[in-house]
Amino acid sequence: MRASGGLILGRRRRGSVAMKAKLFALTLIAAAAALTTSAVAAERSLKFITIDVAPWASLDKKTGKPWGVFPAVVEEIARRADVKISYTLHPFSRIDRELETGGQDCTIIVWSDERARIVKRGELVSDHPMGVIARKGVSLKKYDDLNGLTVSVLRGLAVDPRFDADQTVRRDYDDDYAQGLRKIAHGRLDAIAGAIPTIQFVARQDGLDKHLGDVLAINTMPLVLQCARKSPNIDFMPKLDQAIRDMRDDGTLKRILDENFFS
Repeated sequence: MRASGGLILGRRRRGSVAMKAKLFALTLIAAAAALTTSAVAAERSLKFITIDVAPWASLDKKTGKPWGVFPAVVEEIARRADVKISYTLHPFSRIDRELETGGQDCTIIVWSDERARIVKRGELVSDHPMGVIARKGVSLKKYDDLNGLTVSVLRGLAVDPRFDADQTVRRDYDDDYAQGLRKIAHGRLDAIAGAIPTIQFVARQDGLDKHLGDVLAINTMPLVLQCARKSPNIDFMPKLDQAIRDMRDDGTLKRILDENFFS
């Protein structure tokens, strides 16, 4: 009986040791998996693209470093999502081409329904007033005053459905707001259309604000995260969206907008 009891006890002990060993192995596997997941996230690198226009995004003339709303927002997203993000600044007309090919992962710019075929829409960063600013001396009190005017418009930019389809407005297409503002300063155009705060900021920065007059607000357009459908990192978009939501909830987005004269 003793021998039998000892045998049973020995089996229990060996079973207990085996169970502990199995649990330890499972713990190691789980820890390794967690470390691997963290490492993959840390090694992941995203490429963002946006327009080169202050105060949204621009290169500092003295330091050569980017500044503005976009760099600040993207760097904070990268920190919160624990991902490396590089970004480049380009004329507006180049944004869609880069996203369509998958050469760039994401952007944050004014939403366009036409762009929906090449990108997925993400979280809202800011609402932006869109409209037209007339050259000083040109009356622009109501929408119908646009009839017959020659207006600078960025290539590919949707301002407002009514305005975009209006055949009574003559359009002069430019790659950036600075080009249109210089034409206004030389009396070659009647007005400039687009994001009102950005146009006004560029005009002040370039010393051309004295040539601007009436402001006609037409619409409010959302500046949102947009990621290319062909991006190999499209699966990471939910984490980017969550980072933006958290920034909005804790006041970080508003602080960045205020600090960069964008509110």
